[in-house]
Amino acid sequence: MKSVKISLAGDLGSGKSTVGKLLAARFGAEVYSTGTIQRAIALEMGMTTLQLNQYMETHPEIDGKIDDGLRALEGTEKNLVIDSRMAWHFVPSSFSVYMAADPYVSAARIMNAGRESEPFASVEEAAASVAERRKSEMFRYSHLYGVNIKDTENYNYVIDTSYISPERVAECIAAHYEKYAAGGSFLRYDVCPARLLPCGVREGEPAFFEKDGFYCIASGEEEIAARIRAGEELISLKKVQGSDALAAACTQERVAAWQGETGIRPARLPFAK
Repeated sequence: MKSVKISLAGDLGSGKSTVGKLLAARFGAEVYSTGTIQRAIALEMGMTTLQLNQYMETHPEIDGKIDDGLRALEGTEKNLVIDSRMAWHFVPSSFSVYMAADPYVSAARIMNAGRESEPFASVEEAAASVAERRKSEMFRYSHLYGVNIKDTENYNYVIDTSYISPERVAECIAAHYEKYAAGGSFLRYDVCPARLLPCGVREGEPAFFEKDGFYCIASGEEEIAARIRAGEELISLKKVQGSDALAAACTQERVAAWQGETGIRPARLPFAK
């Protein structure tokens, strides 16, 4: 029987550690976490995780050591859940998952975790640090490997974890892994309704695009609204290229009408409330 290999990448604070443990219990797998390794290095060196990320920009030997450990996992027959930004790249046989989360939800989770290497006084401070860490990581991985870790087309499945429980996230990942292992097909993106912004395109296949961290509906608003009213926690969508003009069509009036239609107000808005 083929071993289970699921790799988890994603936004900082998207819940990878918690979900990884739940998946490991589900599949009888071991958890391999490069984040845990990195936080231990930061504490050993007397640095925050942000400081270590910035240090690693000019000290690639640390990345090299971590990456060698990842490469070795490709040939193992163990059942593994791999929590790592680069596992999709170094363990290509794994079912690769990207866990997305709203930046302020991520920041609140990181602050509330109370890790020694990630001390913050406020959600705003945590959000600023998360943004700097992500910028540092993107620079590092682009420079070292020529990859964009935020390009969600690198992954088999992308799930927005912003407003659902870790148990529900793990359940969705497990179900999609089992479909994948059986040769089945599915839409790559599952998005929380509260992150979707209406832009006025009522007909067509349900689809969205990302603009400055916001999720804008590109088409199919009528069907998406019906699915939200039916109580779907996640909306399965196609991701497409958007435009500034379409994003600008998300107005306060349109959001108010959307709230009336669906019962949900988007959690964050690209304009003043």
